[in-house]
Amino acid sequence: MKRLTLPLLVTLTALPAQAQSDSQPVEPSALSREIAQNGIAPTLERLHALPTPTPDERFAIAGLEFLGAVESAYRWRVSYGIGPVGGMLFGSAADLPQAVPPQPMPPEALARQAEATLAAMDRSRAALDGLAAGAEFGLAISLDDLWFDVDSDGRRSPDEGAAELLDGIIWSSLPGFDFETGEPIPPAALPVIRFDRADAAWLTAYTHLVSGGAELLLAFDPTPSLQKVLSTRARIDESRMAGDEGLLPAMMDDFIDPLAIAIDMLRQQPDAQRTRAARAHWQQTIANNRQFWTLVAQETDNAGEWIPNDAQVSATGIAFPPGTGIAWQAVLADGEALLEGKATIPFWRGPLGIDMGAWLENPAPLPVDGVIQGWAVAGYFSDAPPVNPESFQRFSDMLLDTGPFLAMVMLN
Repeated sequence: MKRLTLPLLVTLTALPAQAQSDSQPVEPSALSREIAQNGIAPTLERLHALPTPTPDERFAIAGLEFLGAVESAYRWRVSYGIGPVGGMLFGSAADLPQAVPPQPMPPEALARQAEATLAAMDRSRAALDGLAAGAEFGLAISLDDLWFDVDSDGRRSPDEGAAELLDGIIWSSLPGFDFETGEPIPPAALPVIRFDRADAAWLTAYTHLVSGGAELLLAFDPTPSLQKVLSTRARIDESRMAGDEGLLPAMMDDFIDPLAIAIDMLRQQPDAQRTRAARAHWQQTIANNRQFWTLVAQETDNAGEWIPNDAQVSATGIAFPPGTGIAWQAVLADGEALLEGKATIPFWRGPLGIDMGAWLENPAPLPVDGVIQGWAVAGYFSDAPPVNPESFQRFSDMLLDTGPFLAMVMLN
């Protein structure tokens, strides 16, 4: 999962940093208001029942399948009381309201959730199939209308909006304060985005990005490691009932246990079919991203843009300087070279390169001690040149004011 992230969600809630007078405003569609009124799942159910959905309805199906996977990840976390873990897993970085007591987590729960995410990405791609190569369309969505039914009650509560869920990550839902005038500054409304066929290629790329992360997680099969750690944790918790925490305080549990799971997973023999599938998905991410930049370069309008070309302005208020597309595609070309073994990851102990493409094709375990010393990756040492950091540095310098991380999350 990525940057399993919350890829789409983080960018969906980035507020305008400044007024964009050159961008033509657009009105939200009826479908946008339906999402606001009914939520993701009911709207998606209605759209799936359509015998011949239009291109904009197909894009809506794809987008809601993606957002539905985020909603599912939020509910999964609430079910088991899983706190924020820094965006390492899909839908994992937001602070969530814990409205119900958490259940004990079964060891297989993480793998099941990863499989559910893969299925959702498959459904999203099915709806998107052919859209980017077809006729132009437009679907205007107000980002204020997006919300996630985290508690599954069918009603939008004050803390279930996309902006509220990501408060403090990218944008604060709280009003600001003008220290010069002493007056409060109310939060601005989220923008209205008009998604079009170029964005169909962009969303297709994102589904492949997320699918690749899910495949890589499943390649290491988290269930046995979870079984080992959770059963031991249960014994530790039982021993603490007498009131003695031991040498380490209980507050360290949320750091120690996930770390132990990750380290133990990396000792396992990865499933080669899944690592190869991950590589194929990431190669498709790059291909679809290139298709997006080709299509967006052909646009002549400037209304409700998501990611703009050099003559447009993003309705999000995020500044994309001229040449962003070229700079980002250079970064993707480096990623493609790594996937194909034409470039290597520099080894940290000497002038050697690690062939990531070879590992994805025929993977071996990655025990932490062996990776650090080198013996676990020695079979993948290569004479291919190390990946050049210049493209990424050029991109980072160009997007310094915007923030390279936010730009990468948005551009995929």
